[in-house]
Amino acid sequence: MTNPEQASPQLRLAILLVVVACLFSALFARLWFLQVINSPQAQVVAADNGIRSIYIPAPRGLVLDSKGRVLVDNVNEPVIEVDRQIALQNPAMVARLAALLGKTVEQIDRSINNDQYSPYAPVPIETNATDEEILAIQENQAQYPGVQATSMSVRHYNPLALPAANILGYVSQISGTELAQMKSLGYQAGDQIGQSGIEEEFESYLRGTPGVEKVQVDSRGNVLGRLSYTAPVPGDNIRLTIDADIQAVAVAAVQQGEAAARTTFDQATKRNYTAPAGSAVVEDPATGQVLALATDPTYDPRQFVGGISQVAYNALLDNPRFPLLDRSIQGQYAPGSTFKLVTALAGLEYGIISPSTVFDDTGSITVGNWTAHNDNSQAYGPITLPQAITVSSDNFFNKIGLDLWYGYTNNRLYGPDALQTVAAQFGFSKPTGIDLPNEAPGKIPTPESYSKDHQQHPAVFTQAQWFPGNSDQVAIGQDEDLVTPIQLANAYATFANGGTEYAPILAKDAETATGQVVKRFAAKVNGTVPIRPDWRASMIAGFEGVVNNPKGTAYAVFDNPQNQAMDIAGKTGTAQVNAPRQDTSVFTSFAPAIKPQFVVDAFMEDAGYGASVAAPVVREIYDALFAQPLQPVSYTGAGSGGQN
Repeated sequence: MTNPEQASPQLRLAILLVVVACLFSALFARLWFLQVINSPQAQVVAADNGIRSIYIPAPRGLVLDSKGRVLVDNVNEPVIEVDRQIALQNPAMVARLAALLGKTVEQIDRSINNDQYSPYAPVPIETNATDEEILAIQENQAQYPGVQATSMSVRHYNPLALPAANILGYVSQISGTELAQMKSLGYQAGDQIGQSGIEEEFESYLRGTPGVEKVQVDSRGNVLGRLSYTAPVPGDNIRLTIDADIQAVAVAAVQQGEAAARTTFDQATKRNYTAPAGSAVVEDPATGQVLALATDPTYDPRQFVGGISQVAYNALLDNPRFPLLDRSIQGQYAPGSTFKLVTALAGLEYGIISPSTVFDDTGSITVGNWTAHNDNSQAYGPITLPQAITVSSDNFFNKIGLDLWYGYTNNRLYGPDALQTVAAQFGFSKPTGIDLPNEAPGKIPTPESYSKDHQQHPAVFTQAQWFPGNSDQVAIGQDEDLVTPIQLANAYATFANGGTEYAPILAKDAETATGQVVKRFAAKVNGTVPIRPDWRASMIAGFEGVVNNPKGTAYAVFDNPQNQAMDIAGKTGTAQVNAPRQDTSVFTSFAPAIKPQFVVDAFMEDAGYGASVAAPVVREIYDALFAQPLQPVSYTGAGSGGQN
């Protein structure tokens, strides 16, 4: 009989032999599968492991003005590049390179290890390298293995482009977050991408098609040689509707207006006007094409070429005048009396007034326990619609707003937001659709918005209920009315052309590098506004009176044969704001009055009456549009008929 203790080792040995046999069987089976069954696929994978693709960015397309003049192009900038593999094997070289460039070894190492660049292409260490640095590299190549002085294509902004920085925008290296979102579109680490303005809006045209170089590498990733090369295809050029000359004049006029206001004493606040910023828009009412889109202050787009430093970028962000804000499409202001365009047409559309309705303006109007006054409590006596526009009678338009509200509350003749409905027809309270990113929507308040705002932010919007006085003030462009300069210009363009509301456009077409048009950007109609010919004629008479009638609010600004020959029709606006801010000066216009070719408006922050600064700014822009000698912008003061 066998002792169990003697059998146990033999049993364990047998089990071990079986396990080993099974393992070897599995191993041999796997080897047979890889070598026989999967051999073709394995060979392909092995071959691919030795091939790497290097993407070569395409030169970006140019940006041209309406006359074909180049605003933005590309130049080759000297750059020092380093081969990653060689640098990792040669720390002494990195130290010498850091000393040459005036950087620390840690800074150079961070650049070398920047994962926003392909691991198989040289990494740029120093852009816009000096002649001395390049010469040192070239004359001492043995001390700098893997380092080369070469060039890279970067954006170049011509002098004509500088007043249009807000329109053009800038490019920068694609971030990790952007790359994750856009890699499916073919973007690669190290690519340049539009970050604002036209550069961002038309990125898909400007970018072009990257080239591809396929190289063979060894097991360590070292490049052994080139296998194939496909050249990049340059991006398409974008031709704008902007006239660079008019753009420059508009920016200069805004700057002159600010300077003039700052030397003028404000009786209300007992200090000079601060006039920190301003904007102006020039639009063709027949097409929606924008000829100028001025904002001040602005920034120098050349700061962003090759990458802006964090210190410089923080300085732009921390500047109290906000130079990165494009006030022409993002600035939101109370329109003041320029909003009377909407109120007049609402009164006509709902039958509250006719062109010949007579209103006895006594200088004030009572709403419950509150009395609304004209500016300086002026009483204009019996006036009709054209006269009310010319002298800018607040009470005439106060009454339209009140009649609309009382017609709703008393008899349900109109909706609670009848005036706001007409404003929406002109494009207010929503972006115009201009082909630029980040356009602000503005706001025309309603009873519903008052209730909603209060519910969401009771500490900010303390009033929950709409009162008659709100209708009174919204009708003259006050209360919570907010519009952008492009919205106001587009609204007056809609009126000027007879009622077609276009989406303003900045781009005419996209062209190949050889000039072949690949895409025309046609005007887009957002909607139409019903304007009867007799309504339009009476209102145009009022707008012409603003600049040509001695009682007009802007008569003093345009009182000379040169301006009268242009047949300008306009409207002043003085937007009252809460202290310590000062009134916003607004002026909008179109010319010639009967068959308009241009709409021009200006908003001047903390600058006083609409006739005082904004109107002179617009006047100088018209001088350029009609090829007249430029008159300097000065603080003019108000016309004899009124000041708002």
